[in-house]
Amino acid sequence: MMHKPSMTSIFRTGRRIPRWMAGALFCAGLQLSAVCNASEHLVVDYVVSNSAQRAAWLGIIGQFAAANPDIQVEHHGYPQEPYKRDFLARLTTSRADVAFWYAGEPLREAARNKLLSPLDAELAALLKKKKFSAASIDGTRVDGEVYGFPLYHYVWGFVYRKSLFARLGLRPPATWNEFLQTCERLQAEGVTPLAVGARSGWPAAGWFDYLDLRINGIEFHRKLLRGDIGFGDARVRQVFDVWGDLLRKGYFLQATMDQEMDRVLPYLYRDHVGMTLMGSFIAAKFPAAVAGDMGFFAFPGYTPGAPAYEEAPLDVLVLPARGLNPRARKRFLAFLAESGALRRIAEADQTFSAQADAAAPPTLLGDATGEILAGAAGYTAFFDRDARPELVAPVYEGLRQFLTPPHDAAQAIRHIEDARQKAPASASRP
Repeated sequence: MMHKPSMTSIFRTGRRIPRWMAGALFCAGLQLSAVCNASEHLVVDYVVSNSAQRAAWLGIIGQFAAANPDIQVEHHGYPQEPYKRDFLARLTTSRADVAFWYAGEPLREAARNKLLSPLDAELAALLKKKKFSAASIDGTRVDGEVYGFPLYHYVWGFVYRKSLFARLGLRPPATWNEFLQTCERLQAEGVTPLAVGARSGWPAAGWFDYLDLRINGIEFHRKLLRGDIGFGDARVRQVFDVWGDLLRKGYFLQATMDQEMDRVLPYLYRDHVGMTLMGSFIAAKFPAAVAGDMGFFAFPGYTPGAPAYEEAPLDVLVLPARGLNPRARKRFLAFLAESGALRRIAEADQTFSAQADAAAPPTLLGDATGEILAGAAGYTAFFDRDARPELVAPVYEGLRQFLTPPHDAAQAIRHIEDARQKAPASASRP
């Protein structure tokens, strides 16, 4: 069953009304002359993960509606997990003109299945004119065409409380030995070093990605996620062995394993957990009382002298092929590029706008996030954005099995590899 949107509204010149009321009010003729006289329509789908993000989207859509009285704007806000699960199916049934999505393999899959329309030459030129980064534009290309309107990107790393580290005389670890020493000290002080809320799979995948990148490098990682290398490879087993050592030492809080990531954060705020690996966007969820005390550091290096590759996902807007209002959506994207709206979205999400903007405020996690991005030897987009689509569910399930005692790596690898070998080969990529 498709998940219904949590918020559906129609905007006209600052007015917001629930969708279920729109028809009745239209028939009754109750002060909807602006809606009735609108010559065009626009439908926007987006994800809502926190109240600041919701407020930013509502403000931007309302501003666009007020500036474009000839366009009736309907918008749908969805929770993230149902939105991700149902997105491709929704593209075959809904009439959204603009929709939130993820760069990488999810974007390529939708484009190659003819579910999206590429940006036309004028919009592609506007991205360059309005100083969208070349990396963000290239990150949305599929078979030479631009299929995404870049919104923002972010980086992954460890979140921790600065006051806890200061009290214990700890500094953010840069090497694997330092990381192990930090875990040992936290545990000795009665603080479980780590937590991962793996119910949805992707927080655990962040651990797998980083350990594989730090141990085996980016080229091996890309080949593995493409399916060119099997998970039975000894180098993959080493990733599980290193991770399993942390698990068997009791460094992960077992109570968090089957929770969503949001439920893990209170353990961090109360010093029950010392660190958690997460994207820098998590700062948008910090309560004001602790936001200033939260720090961030890069995933430590494992092999001395090895390049530091980082996870830097890119989120975008796409143009569903079934959209009925190409002129209206083109005006909306132009408005986003020209109005400073992307800065507001990035600030709400605690991310980095894809558009160069000197006025962008610093993130709550400070300079560390930008320094990690600037110092990276290369970037990946995250497991479920880089991997063959048919690999994602088996790997997530395999990781959940592995996180459960006795942390059997062989069983997890066998589950993943069986599914990989049964899956049909994906289309070749550029």
